[in-house]
Order: sequence, then structure tokens, then C-alpha cells
Amino acid sequence: MIDSSPRTGSQVFAWVARFLGRVESRLVLSAAIIVSLLPFEWVPRFDALFLALFSIEFGLRVLLVFRGEALHAHGSARGVTPTEAELEENRGWQWPSTGTLVLMLFDLLALLSFVPSLVGLDDGDAQTRWLRLFRLTRMMLLLSYWAPLVRDVWSVVLRHERAKQVTLMGLVVLSLSFAGAVVIDQLRVDDEELIDFDGDGEFGLDEHGQAVDPDDERFVVHLWWAFRQIQDPGNMMSSPEQIAAVVVSVALTVFGLFLVSFLIGLGTDVVRELMELSRLRPPGLHGHTIIVNIDPSTQRLLHELLRYSRKLLPEGALSRAWLAELIRNTKRGIKGARYLVVGRSHDPPDFLRQPELARIIYREVHVEDQTFLVRTDVAEAQRVVLLADLAAEDPDAATIQSLLTITESLREADEEARRRDSLWGLPSRSRRARMLIAEVLDESNVPAARAAIAGDGSGRDSARTRAFVVPSERLIALFVACITRRPGVGRLLEELLTSHGHELYTMFFDLPGLAYRRPLERGLGDDAGEVMGELIRRARSLASTERVVPVGVLMAGEGGADDIVVHINPEPDFSSVSLARGLVADVADLEDLEDVEDVEDVEGAAKLRRAAGSGQCLGFVAIADNFARVRELADDLHDRARAQVPADLTGSPKLGPFVCADTTKLHRVLVCGFRSGTVSMVESLIQSEPQTQILIMLRDQAAVDAAWDNFDAHTKLIERGLLRGHHGRFRVDENQRALTWLNPDDPSAPSDRPHVHLVIGDWSSSRQLTALPLGFGHVGTMDAVLLISSEHVGSDARTSKTLMKLETLTQAPRIVAEVLDVELARRLRKRGVEQGSDRVHVYSIQELRAFFMFQSVVVPAFDLVYTELMGPWGQSFVQLEPDPSAARLTGTCTFEELANHLSLDDRVLCGVELCHDSSPHQHSSRCRTSLHVADAGSGSDSIDLEQLVDVWVISSD
Repeated sequence: MIDSSPRTGSQVFAWVARFLGRVESRLVLSAAIIVSLLPFEWVPRFDALFLALFSIEFGLRVLLVFRGEALHAHGSARGVTPTEAELEENRGWQWPSTGTLVLMLFDLLALLSFVPSLVGLDDGDAQTRWLRLFRLTRMMLLLSYWAPLVRDVWSVVLRHERAKQVTLMGLVVLSLSFAGAVVIDQLRVDDEELIDFDGDGEFGLDEHGQAVDPDDERFVVHLWWAFRQIQDPGNMMSSPEQIAAVVVSVALTVFGLFLVSFLIGLGTDVVRELMELSRLRPPGLHGHTIIVNIDPSTQRLLHELLRYSRKLLPEGALSRAWLAELIRNTKRGIKGARYLVVGRSHDPPDFLRQPELARIIYREVHVEDQTFLVRTDVAEAQRVVLLADLAAEDPDAATIQSLLTITESLREADEEARRRDSLWGLPSRSRRARMLIAEVLDESNVPAARAAIAGDGSGRDSARTRAFVVPSERLIALFVACITRRPGVGRLLEELLTSHGHELYTMFFDLPGLAYRRPLERGLGDDAGEVMGELIRRARSLASTERVVPVGVLMAGEGGADDIVVHINPEPDFSSVSLARGLVADVADLEDLEDVEDVEDVEGAAKLRRAAGSGQCLGFVAIADNFARVRELADDLHDRARAQVPADLTGSPKLGPFVCADTTKLHRVLVCGFRSGTVSMVESLIQSEPQTQILIMLRDQAAVDAAWDNFDAHTKLIERGLLRGHHGRFRVDENQRALTWLNPDDPSAPSDRPHVHLVIGDWSSSRQLTALPLGFGHVGTMDAVLLISSEHVGSDARTSKTLMKLETLTQAPRIVAEVLDVELARRLRKRGVEQGSDRVHVYSIQELRAFFMFQSVVVPAFDLVYTELMGPWGQSFVQLEPDPSAARLTGTCTFEELANHLSLDDRVLCGVELCHDSSPHQHSSRCRTSLHVADAGSGSDSIDLEQLVDVWVISSD
């Protein structure tokens, strides 16, 4: 019976066993062993250091051996991880085996070999020098330290088929050597023809007629000479006078060349199998990120992750503070980020051979394989990113199955770790919870994915695993709808979604699975407006030169720990600070705030806001260049009391009004193609324009039926309460194959005509585009044309053909196209820029998937933020431009001053767009501009208002 009760000292011995078993410890000891054996004069100077190091290691190992816990440090003799029964059986003080005692005696003599030189007895002639031979016994420890590698080589070389080949070749070599020696010995060359068979330079006869070197006539010497002829072609006879010896030498040398070729092939085969065996072993990583499944977006995802890791390098010169910030940023010091990619192909994909990605580890294993947990070190991973398997017949079904397997495996691994700690008498270790990020294509499958994660109490309900489900198709759909509605927003989204420039970061104060765990000792209140005002004051008073722009607050909902409510751009409330120096006092005299007369009015407005945003503050959302700046703002909430934060003294300049830039009219929209996420895109277009008419053209009846099923599944999920967010049901008209979207805020509101029509047609045909079905007429009369990509072969070619047809048929509608290939998307965008047209926008859906999955890794719960910012409800990205009817803007102002001016209308400034032409002129769409997010853009802190073309803000849509 196994007694798992802890015993005295078990914690210490278990820790020592694990410490000696670490790769770092074995490397240090191996290097010290090798250096101590070097025959250099300077080596004895370090005998005291070697004696101390080896004495500590020897003492610890002796304790483990007599304690019976060396099995835990080095594994059993069979090379198999010991079971709990084996560990328990070998626990406690015990007498080791005779062989172990003999080896320990040799190790003790090896330690004593360092003593003579330390006491002055080792002078070169002392009889104690023989003790140095016992240092060679430590070479045996090298085999013990690297037992897995030695075991691999031994098993590969002695594999049955290969062992037979090696044995046969050895027998052939011995046979030929023997035959050659017999031939030489039987021919009995004349005395004057004696050959120097032993290579000592002595041969022939002396003055007495006797052989100078009688050894040249011995059979053993002839046998060794024949063996040398096989091994080294350089030993071939140099003189052709001795015909018999030359024939034997040539024959043996030619065979030796074949032998070398055989050995080279054998060695290559052994190395190849060793490499394959190394891929079957755990990579030995800790705190790494695992990316499961390889698809066209994986390369871009890895590129973004590595480039983001380089952004964590601090700015400035190398110093102690620089290193401290580097370690603080990465939590892994100079090791950098570590990634492991899991695929199904035997060889890694070609892009992993690129120099930038060469350090990424690849493992061939399926998630369902029982070795997946071990071969990827999942239990020690910090993140597991599960990409959708696009090669599967049903990618979401494969993802849900993988989620079930991974969560169950992780639960078993955590239980095993707890049992092991209990067995060794250790308390349960408090470790950072790992993150599980899963990509789901169809939004209707998100509830099933969440159920797979939390079905048995593991997954997101586990203290060791926190899961996030990323509906990538919905995010792509909202992205396309946002691009369609707002010209120019693509530049802003591209910077925020990629590792280049600034990003939108979410900062959670105390969320399991994240590196930052610092709960607030004093709460920020339950009013999102007050929290926003506090964040703005602190952000503008930070010592860092890098700007942090708070844009939202994360509050706790009523649905439990995982219910997070995002309040984007809540009206900031500064009433909790002294109004004598605060922003409210500075702007209270402006005409826009004549209704704010005293503090009571401000407090009354705060009460109204508090009703809309109640709950505990979990964190905030901010725009910054890297996460270190956001963490600096979070740390400031702990380090500085509210009374110590100075009031924001930034004023608001007397600037002219800003008006919304023109947006795309969406009264008539043509959608060509369909994917599961198209339902969300259509819904977003209808919400932005309730009177829109959308014509969805599909290639055949099967595609129409599939689209019809997607709309029906969307409606049923809403009716059952499984689809959260801003969604509405679709009312079906089967006779007309039309759908009407019902506003959830007013579902009984009458609608004159359906919003969506489904038809069959070929959108790459000019005749079809000039005579659209259902009386929609010429494509030139449409406000927007959306080309939806698919995973079918030839989809990109069809999209390219359609774009060329539209280019010749019309210049009117705004066109947004999806393709698969990244390079094709770039070429088509470049073509549009060269033609001076900004109405055609082409994006690769694989690249967009990579961007969103990158955000899911570095920004927890990012989809909650971007869903609102890209959607037509709530707060969105809005482009503003100076009112052309007002006076032209002149002079300069700071970014904060411009932000204060825009905040008077409840707008958060995100970026400014500046014209490159400094000469005075009227700005237009033809201006060559640059976008600067959270930056003034001029290298200083001031904005030249004459070059200001427009600004991007977060405001109500």
C-alpha cells in the first residue's frame, strides 16, 4: 500500500533531486569535469574551486542515493519515468547497491586527487600524482548526466537491421585483412625485396645478411598492415616494384573506399534517426507558446509575434536600468519568446527554415495523439493557440474535438502534478495559469466551443487554465463592413492590429493566466466615468515620454468572473479632484459648457453615468506603443495616492469645429459570394443603414441553401439566448428568398421591404453585372460592391477577374474585395494606388486572421473591444475633418490640447493625419498624408494645424 503522507525533509530532498536533474546543472557540471581534466598549467590553480563544486555535488548525490531519491533525479535504469510505486518503494533511508557504492568510492578518490596540489604535495615527482587518474572516473558521470542522448545513440546504432549490417561489414573487413595477410605471408618475398610493413623505417638486410627488422616478417604485422590498407588509402604502396604487395594493397584500398562510403551512409542514416528521435522527445521548454495547426496565416502570425517580442526591448543605452526593464518586459530575461509549432507533416514547413524563424521548434503530432501532451510540454506551456484546421471537412468540429482533448489532458496533468507534490510532501505549487486560445470560424459554434472548455470543470473554470474563444470570421466580417462604411479607416486598423506602431491594450489588474497580477488595494469605484477621469489625469502626469491614451474601462458584469463589460469612451468625470486646478475648471468658462455651472451639476451628471456603468473595475483599455507603458499606468494606481496626482492643467485651445468626414452610402449593396461570417457583415451593414437593400449573389443552388441555413442558425441561437452581443433576428420570406432584419431594441417596428435578397448568378460575367437580378439594374448604380472570398480552388482568380470587369464597367461604387493570397492582395492594392483611386480595397483574409490571432495572444479579450469599435453601434472609430465653412486652422497645439478640445463633444483622440506638403493649400483626398496614432507626428510635441488634414477619434457612431 502506498503511503502518500509527507515525511521530514521530503521537500528539501525532492527539490535537490529536481535541481540536479536540470539541464543547466548538468551543463555546468559537465563543463567543470572537462576543464578539470585539461593538461594545462593553469588548470591546477582552480583545484580549490573544483574541489568545492564537486564536493557539494558529491555530498548532495550521496544524500539522494542513501535517501533513495536519485531515481527521481536521473530516472530509472530502464530510461523510463519512475512510477509512484517505484518512487515510494525507493523512498526513505536505505543502503545502496554494491555497484553504486563502488562508483561512489571512485568519485571520492577523484575528489581526493585535488587535495595534494592544495597542500603543496603535488610537485611533479610526488607519489600522489597517481590519484589524478581517478579523475577519469568523472568521465563516466558525463554519460550519466546525458543518459537520454547516450541511450538514443546506443539504441539507433544497435537496432536489429543496422546491427546486422555493422556486424557483417566488420566480419568482411576482418576476413579481407586476414586474406591479405595470408597472401603476403605465403608469397614470402625475397630478402632483398623486404618491405617496411610496420612503418618504422627499418627494412632490408644488414652487412651480415640478416633482416634489419625481423618484425616485418611476422604474420601479425602483415595482418595489421592489411587492415591499415583498408582503413586509409594513404597507406597504399608507394613503389610498384613488389608486384604481390602492390596487388594486395590496391585490392584492399579499393575495398576500403567502398567501406568509407558505407560508413558515411550509415552515419548519415544514424544522424537522421537521431534527429527524428529528438522530435519525439519533449522540447524541454517552460513558459512557451504552442501554436497548433499550420495554415496560410501561421507564417504571418509568427512574424507578428516575433516582431512584437522585439518591441519589448527598452529604449536608450545599455545600463542596469535597461536590463531591469528588459527582464520586466519579457518575464524571461534575455531568452526571449519561445514558440513551438505543431503540424501533421513529417517535415517542418518551408517558412520555418527562414533565418528569422529558425529558432522556432516544430513537432509532428496530432492533438488526438496520446503523446501530444508530452511531446509539446503542454503542461509547462504559458499559452496554447489552437488555429482552425482549414484542411478538415468541418474545421469548427475539429477545433471543438481538440478543445475537449486538450482541456482533459491539461486537467489530468494538473491532477498528476498535485499527486506528485503530495507524494513528495510538497505543498501545491502556485503557478501562473496558462491561457488556451481557440479560433472558431462560425460564430454559431462559439457556445459549443465554450461548453467544450468548461464542460467538466476544467478549462476556464480551472485555476490553471483560462480560455478565450476567438470568432475570427465574425471579426473579419466586421472589419470588411467597417472598411466599407468608413473610407480611410483601414490605415488606422492596420496599425492597431499589427505589431507595427501602436496597439490597443487591455490591462486587467488581477486576471488568472496573465503576467500582470496586482489587485488594487483601494478600488476605483463603480462609475466608469470616474475611473476614466482618473486614468486620464494619471496618464498625462506620468514621467515617461511615451504617450498613453486611455480609451475605455473594463467592468465586471453580473454573469460571474468571466463576464466582462467593456465601456469604450465613457464620459470622464473629474469631480473627485479639486476643481480649482482641474480640467473642468479650465473649460467651465467655454461656451460649450455653459450648462456646467458648479460642482453639484458635475456630481449630478456622474450619478447618471454611474447607473449606466456599474460594477467592479477590472482594468482599462488604452492605446500605447508597447505594453510597458500601459503597465506603467497600472503601477501608478498602486504607487501614487489619488491626492498626489496633479490635476490636468492642459487647456483647450480656441479651435474651430470639426465635422464628420463623408461615409459611404449603403442604400444599395451587392455582395458576391458567401461565408459563415457574411451573416455578421450583413447585420452590421443593416445596423448602419436601416433602409439598405442588399443583394447576395451566389454561384449555385447549393450555395443558396447553405447561406439560408446560416441565417436560420443565427436566428435560432439568438432565440435561445446563446448568441450574446448586438444581434437581431432575421424574418424569413421563403417565397421571395428574402430576409428582413429585426431590430432587437424594437422588433415590432414595421419594415417597408426586405433587407436581404439571395439570388443565383455569375458575378464575373459582364452581362450579369450590367443587368443584376430583381431589378437592381447596372452595377454602377450600387453604392458598394463586396467580393467575398472562399476556400475553393480558383476563388482568387475569379475575384481578380471580377475586379478587372468592374474597372472597365464603372467607376462609381466603393469596392471591397477579399482574397486568400497575401501577395495578390498587395499587388491589387498597389494597382489601385497607382491609378489614383481610393475606392478599391483588397484584403487577404488569411492575413486578417493572422492579425486577429496575434491580437488574441498579446491582448486578452481584445475581441470585446474591437467588436464595438468596428461595429456600427456604441462607440466606433470616426473620422473628423476641420469644418470647411469655418476659418482655416493656423498655429500649433499639443496632442493633449487637441484631445481636450475634442473631448468637449465626448470624443477620444486616437490619431492625426498630416499632409506632407508644407505649402499652404486646400487639403483634399489627393494630398499625400501620413497617419500618426497617439503622436503629434512632427518629431516634437506640437501639431502644425495648417498640415492637419483630419483626425481619428472614438465617438458614438
